[in-house]
Amino acid sequence: MAGGKESPRQKMINMMYLVLTALLALNVTKEILLAFTVIDNSLKKSTANIDVKTVQMVSQLQKIAGDNQAAKAALGYCNDANKVTSDFIKNIREIKTHLLRYSLGATDPNDKNIKPEDAFSIPDETRKDFKFFKEFPWVETKNGEMPELKAGDNLDDHVRYFNEELAGKRGKDLELAINDARVKLLGMLKIAATDSNLGKNAETRSFLKSKMTELSQKTSLVAGDVKDPFSNKSGKIKDKEGNMLNWSEVYFHSTPLAAVFAILSKVENDAKLLESEVCQTLAESVSAADFKFDAIIPVVAAKTGAVVTGQTYEADILLAAYNSKADMKVFVNGNSIPVEAGVGKYKVTPQSPGTNNLDVKISVPKPGGGEEIKVGKAEFTAFAPSAAISADALAVFYVGLENPVSISVGGIDPSNYLVRIVNENGGPTSAKIIGSKGRYKVSIAKRTDAKVKIQVAVKLSDGRVKSMGDKVFKVNRVPDPRFRCGGVEFKGSVNVNALKYQKAATAVLDGFVYEGVRFRVTGYKFMAVGRRTNGPKFAKSGSADLSPIKPILDQLGPGDLMTFTDITAVGPDGTERLLDNASAQVK
Repeated sequence: MAGGKESPRQKMINMMYLVLTALLALNVTKEILLAFTVIDNSLKKSTANIDVKTVQMVSQLQKIAGDNQAAKAALGYCNDANKVTSDFIKNIREIKTHLLRYSLGATDPNDKNIKPEDAFSIPDETRKDFKFFKEFPWVETKNGEMPELKAGDNLDDHVRYFNEELAGKRGKDLELAINDARVKLLGMLKIAATDSNLGKNAETRSFLKSKMTELSQKTSLVAGDVKDPFSNKSGKIKDKEGNMLNWSEVYFHSTPLAAVFAILSKVENDAKLLESEVCQTLAESVSAADFKFDAIIPVVAAKTGAVVTGQTYEADILLAAYNSKADMKVFVNGNSIPVEAGVGKYKVTPQSPGTNNLDVKISVPKPGGGEEIKVGKAEFTAFAPSAAISADALAVFYVGLENPVSISVGGIDPSNYLVRIVNENGGPTSAKIIGSKGRYKVSIAKRTDAKVKIQVAVKLSDGRVKSMGDKVFKVNRVPDPRFRCGGVEFKGSVNVNALKYQKAATAVLDGFVYEGVRFRVTGYKFMAVGRRTNGPKFAKSGSADLSPIKPILDQLGPGDLMTFTDITAVGPDGTERLLDNASAQVK
């Protein structure tokens, strides 16, 4: 149970956080908002499971605390830890209630006239299956799941609540509450080490202090300055003005409300996990001579709760109050698995997507003979290989431009993506893709490919490389621009005096998907016919300079005609194009 590494379960939570961050980089669709609700409910179930195991563990202390002073002291500190966590979670859930009221249009988070249950999408025919708690109106089904938020895509109200109103006091208070809960929970171990009953020997005191240090290093119940992961100097994240951003500004700004709820549920989960680990440490600190568990709680700690098919699923199966010398036997779905130092080692490689259920049985000899058997359950989900590849503008790439692309693979760290671009027909290509961690840019020098294909693979934790899919994109040339005389659009009728003030011809793209794409006019021919011109007048230029037409403009009046022909321009792909003629009548 000792050791400074993060627990497999915590790695699972951290991976879920990575998935959440990757999703936020994409456009927030209904499917993604629903995914946040799924993650939120998964965290709630995980928190509930942790709570059940903690309660069961504490109940074992209660059974022997009557005559055992060390166990009685440990039990008291466990109850104190539970009080800290309960008060903290009560505060978090009150914040959720406030945010629900805000999402329904309330300006006061304590507006009792707002019914938070109206913030959820609940069909009338199924409303009877939901229950609404009076103090904190969380909506749950019979399975304990929260339905989808109506305003899950809201990006503003929680920013106002945490970071704008009251000069950002609520966001700062949340950060202080998170850190205060962590300090108080870890402080239970420091106080216990000085207890005359629990810390009566040097070995126990050393154990409690070392576990306090270990838990302080690995707990995720932390809120503070957030380091910029893209800074070479590992600096803190700043806004556009260079000001340091605090914890709530980093995590809640430009974040949909559904994701905010998932983040707050993760904070609840972190608090319950730290409470469970503190209580477990207190139980273990009771000496073997004074305190023996006569009942056993099986715990399945998975390194990940979701894997792609073909990726190995791993889990550690151990006892909550475990003895490394115990001669125990572990069975999963009726099959015996290896046991190393009191820990069952379980591995399985799913070949099809879906939910996999694990029935766990642990058998340990009783001191007086016979065996004690306890059972437990766990599950994990295997996903079929899939990659989400999207062009940030349209499903087409333009020659000569940097076309932005976002890529996301559920359950995989973006740093493990392997991405390449090829000709869809298998021939040579001038296309290149650069970037990392899900954000890329595609450049195509020449239109030699009618279509290109982006291929995505990932590097799995066991070192294998697995294909996750591909997507085909069309390759188009940037559309032809429209000719203008400086800022004057040359169509219909134009003011000849306005033309006289223009210095150079321009070529402009109207309504193109990318902004800032420029063309350079490289030549034109000009002809005008009027009452004072004595026949047609001609001019030409090998550049965008309009000075060759100025003498002719002085001879034109209302009703006279003028035309630009043989207009050439160079675009972002470096090739010269012949543009449409431009004609107009003088008004």
